[in-house]
Amino acid sequence: MADYKHILLPTDGSTSADKAAETAVDLARRYGARLSIVSVIDPVPFISFPEGGGEALAYYLEAAEDGAKQGIEQASARATAAGVSFDSQVLREHGPAPSIIGFAKQEGIDLIVMGSHGRRGLDSLLLGSVAHKVLTLSPVPVLVVK
Repeated sequence: MADYKHILLPTDGSTSADKAAETAVDLARRYGARLSIVSVIDPVPFISFPEGGGEALAYYLEAAEDGAKQGIEQASARATAAGVSFDSQVLREHGPAPSIIGFAKQEGIDLIVMGSHGRRGLDSLLLGSVAHKVLTLSPVPVLVVK
């Protein structure tokens, strides 16, 4: 049986992330593990802003920050209610999957618990899947919650 001491919960505030938070908090409580909650914001998004698009970039960054904080607050409330020790932060890095994996390595994470949006078909090919990338590249176990 595995012995998890430090669990990572990446969140984007979505319904699937909230389901993952429920699972991560339950596992942390059962194992007496610490929980790290992160949300990743890409400070230079993939979209290109036209010249003078600073206003659009500012709007994107404000919305991304608000979404990240909301996701962290939701997961933090679950952890607090369950009496689970946690820390949280917003990662401002390019690419959610490499950021999540880098954080896991740096912090000595034993398990990553994350939600999946369940994209299939063309959406999956075009948009990719952060969960799939983390699952493929992670050096530690990953539990994907649907």
